[in-house]
Formats: sequence, structure tokens, C-alpha cells
Amino acid sequence: MSRTVDRSVLGAWLLKANPAVWDLRGFLATGDRRMTSWSVRPGYRSALMAVDDRVLFWLSGDGRDGLVRGLWGEGRVTGPAEPWVEGEPGHWRRPADAERVRARVPVDITLFDEPVPHTELRAVGVHDMEVQRQPFGPNPSWVSRDQLARIELLLGSAP
Repeated sequence: MSRTVDRSVLGAWLLKANPAVWDLRGFLATGDRRMTSWSVRPGYRSALMAVDDRVLFWLSGDGRDGLVRGLWGEGRVTGPAEPWVEGEPGHWRRPADAERVRARVPVDITLFDEPVPHTELRAVGVHDMEVQRQPFGPNPSWVSRDQLARIELLLGSAP
């Protein structure tokens, strides 16, 4: 597989959740709005992740469950990706999904009060992110510096 991202074009990492696989609604019901780690696929991308890299949290899906596809949070990488085996199912919908986790990355991601729907991203010209072109790709995905600049118009934040 060719490398599609390197640090010269990286704006932020994008970590994805599929609500059919990971129960975001159940997580939110706990009252927690902060994520401290997320599963990633071992490989060159997870090896590129570095402390203090910006990270965005994306929810995929078709919205039929009432959870809109789009950006749900942002934060920073707090440590290097590491081998990991889930000890408990947590918010994974099926034990088999938890058992597939092979690595995780420590993060500090705060969920937004309201998500940024994919339609709003498209409205500011963000229609070409990897997750929009290849929604079934593994974690981590990424956004370019140019894409992040457009996303920041909606977030009202700086790098």
C-alpha cells in the first residue's frame, strides 16, 4: 500500500466511529464528553501520530439512528499508538468487535455540544476528505492542512 499522508500535508488526524459498531449514544448517556483513547490499525499512519497532533472525531453512518454523520469532537494526541487488547467490551456493540482491537492511541478529545454535520462541511468546500471518499477505511484517517483551514471556519478554532 502506498503512503497517502505524511507530516508535510497533515492538518489533523481523523478518528472514526461507526454507530453500528460502537455505541456513541450509550457513551453519551454516561454523561462523559471526553475520550482518552481510540482504536487504530497498526501501521505507518499510527506510527506517524505524535504527541500534540490535532485530532478530529468523526461519526460515520447513514443517520437512520438519529446520529448525524460528521465531526463530533476535537482534541490532541497525548501519547504514541501502542499495541492493545480490549479487556472489556465497553461501548462496543458486540464482543467480537472489541476482540478485533489490536492497537490504540491515547488522546484527549472533547465532544462538541452539537456535531458539525457533513452537509455543513460540504457547504464550506470540504467534500474531499479521505473519510468522505473512502468511508470504510481504517483508523486513523486524516485531513490536509487546507481541509483543516476550511473546517476551522465551522469550529471557530485555531490549530
